[in-house]
Amino acid sequence: MNRFIAPLGAFLLWLALCVPAIAQKMPGDAEKLLPSLKVEIDQYWPDLAPRAFLPALIEQESLWKIGATLKTSRELGCGLGQFTRAINADGSTRFDALAETRLLHPSLAGWSWKDCYAVKYQLRAVVIKTHLSDERCSVLLDGPDDVKACAAAIHNGGPGSISKRIKLCDVTPGCDSRKWFSHLERQCPQSRVKVQGYGEDFCTINSRYPSRVFARMPKYEGRL
Repeated sequence: MNRFIAPLGAFLLWLALCVPAIAQKMPGDAEKLLPSLKVEIDQYWPDLAPRAFLPALIEQESLWKIGATLKTSRELGCGLGQFTRAINADGSTRFDALAETRLLHPSLAGWSWKDCYAVKYQLRAVVIKTHLSDERCSVLLDGPDDVKACAAAIHNGGPGSISKRIKLCDVTPGCDSRKWFSHLERQCPQSRVKVQGYGEDFCTINSRYPSRVFARMPKYEGRL
């Protein structure tokens, strides 16, 4: 009978370590699209660590729904990465994140608003854009978690939001502008007034965005 104890113990240990991660259901089309995201990461950001960061960011943006759409009086966003554009009252473009991202790499040149939901371009754009943001943040902040948090905040609120937070932090006693958590995340340059179509004000959305991405990461560990 003792000969069964060791195998049983190993099996129970495997259950304790592996089953919680396996049991977490993947949202939306994540299960189907994670292999495609891996291909894009291997091509455009092979040294990304941790790799769970990007699928968690996509989940935060769209819950991995290919046809996810944001449509408010302020802006239109589409697809897995929720790339957005906003039009002013006079019809002029306030910003166009898709058009700006398309210019970041020749492989995105064929992407347009006509096919804004295209999975290949959406995944590639998330990888390329976030990689560039990560490189920018690595110069500004200390520590890998703070850098990733900064990159996430840029995806959500643009690079200007980080620059403004740093300026506010530099004149705030006790604030370290080289750190996101408990420092830059508490400096809020965006509006604190809720806008129809959004569950929270833009200050809260951008400040909490990195932590929300990080909270989604465990289910993706070891899958890419």
